[in-house]
Amino acid sequence: MGMSSTVYTLAGEIGPRGTGTPGEEAAADYVAGELTGLGLPVERYVFRALPSQNGFPLAINLLALLAAVLYPLDGPPLRWVATALACSTGPLLWQVTRGFGGLLRSFLPKVTSRNVVARLPSRREPRQRVVILAHLDTNRCRAIWQSALAHRLRPLTYLTLGVLTVQGILYLIGTLTGTMWPWWAGLLPAGYALGSVVALVRDDRAPYTHGAHDNAASVAVALELAARLVARPLERTEVWLAFTGAEETDHAGLHALLRRDPSGLRDATFIGLEGIGSGEIVYLARHGLCDPRSPPADLLALVERVATRHDVRAARMTMEDETTVLLRRGYRAICIAGRDPTTGTLPRWHRLDDTPETVSEEVMAQAAEFVMAVLREMDEKEE
Repeated sequence: MGMSSTVYTLAGEIGPRGTGTPGEEAAADYVAGELTGLGLPVERYVFRALPSQNGFPLAINLLALLAAVLYPLDGPPLRWVATALACSTGPLLWQVTRGFGGLLRSFLPKVTSRNVVARLPSRREPRQRVVILAHLDTNRCRAIWQSALAHRLRPLTYLTLGVLTVQGILYLIGTLTGTMWPWWAGLLPAGYALGSVVALVRDDRAPYTHGAHDNAASVAVALELAARLVARPLERTEVWLAFTGAEETDHAGLHALLRRDPSGLRDATFIGLEGIGSGEIVYLARHGLCDPRSPPADLLALVERVATRHDVRAARMTMEDETTVLLRRGYRAICIAGRDPTTGTLPRWHRLDDTPETVSEEVMAQAAEFVMAVLREMDEKEE
């Protein structure tokens, strides 16, 4: 069955793989075993991560509600505290949408997640390093963060940013003027925050997806690349295969990877694999939620040259992934993804029907051929 057997093992036998759950750990064990079977030394390590992507927005909306409770209490000091809290929520949410948890992360509950990394040497002294990223965990079947409603994510995020900012401005006006009308006017954004809290709590009770596309198919392709590179290493390019945890929550697996070898990865090129199980294979020329980014021009040009020979085209997506985080931090990165033409995003993204039988061996084979061609094009440049 080829790569499909990996998808069936991960998304069928193991099943849902929420961040920090036994399913994610079982997926890491399976991948480590497959890499070891190829004769590769495997590095495994754990780190702490948020258990849910809703952790940040839930905490931010609770801060907005706390500000609404404190503001009408007696005394200017409490008003200033309420104002400071309300004024912080908009910037905090903006920071989170760009993949930076900041100080807020320290106060949120954590779970233990894990990475699995293998390094494939080049035939001769390496002149460059390429890191293939494929995450192990799956998300819940979100009410909004799913393929059919992906087009609503950006306007909804901007609406929430605007509402939280208005609350902060109103409280600041009231505190400076010593009046109460801004608090009454601020009940509307406070009500919005309360509704958001209810929606986020309900969202976190949804079941986890089996994640055949997101991201078992990408793991299968990465393991196929490992087998090919063991049989035929690149001449001057060292390849790392990084199977990360916690991509679906706070990208803690990526951050842990970067912390372990900051100097060795600063000049590396990262290729993220996302949802490459069906639909059309694309490379993302621009993607992100409220702060979209593009790969470096030279990397984009190289991938485009290869794409013309492999029936692959450029696309844009709203989604946030590990490569958007890397691009915002100044790293060289590009994402290869599967795209559902009807929704414009990952196939069956965060849905209950993202199951093994929906994945195409043919599409995964195309993805593997394309990524392998990109690697060889990069390697030939270093000859």
